[in-house]
Amino acid sequence: MMAYIPEEKEQERLGGAQVDREWLVEYIVELPEENPIRMVTILRGAQMSDVQSRLYDTLRAVYASETRLDVTVVRMEPVDMRTDVALFEIGGTFQP
Repeated sequence: MMAYIPEEKEQERLGGAQVDREWLVEYIVELPEENPIRMVTILRGAQMSDVQSRLYDTLRAVYASETRLDVTVVRMEPVDMRTDVALFEIGGTFQP
């Protein structure tokens, strides 16, 4: 389990250091003679190019035995860590 401490992330951002952030990546994997598989994952990277490299590494590890792999990235965007607490709790009780 990973803890998120907003103050630390804000300090890193203000310090000018380029830090990794989380990116939502939605993509479709097409294998020969199989139905397309739609997937969503969270990857870390400072820039989009870092995330693309991590996605490529992940796909190579998962589909190492495949000779051909077609991947279409549907969405790749940074995750915004600011959330509205009111969407998750009603009267102090978590509501899915």
